[in-house]
Amino acid sequence: MKLYKSENIIIEKVDKVKCNCCGKDIATDKFGYTSDYLSVEKKWGYGSIFDNEIHSFDICEDCYKKMISKFKIPINID
Repeated sequence: MKLYKSENIIIEKVDKVKCNCCGKDIATDKFGYTSDYLSVEKKWGYGSIFDNEIHSFDICEDCYKKMISKFKIPINID
């Protein structure tokens, strides 16, 4: 005989994405797909001023465009 028990499982999923720079929501279409954006996660190494911290952020295309326009050395685009 099989005995069953009920279990509640919590699943985390992305509900929405906000740009860390301007604070706007990254657009989502009616099917749940988000517009493209830059997502960064960086684990800083030992001895860095951010010693072993993990930094993560998301940036919309408009803010990314503004950010890279300020670079002294342009990015490589293939």
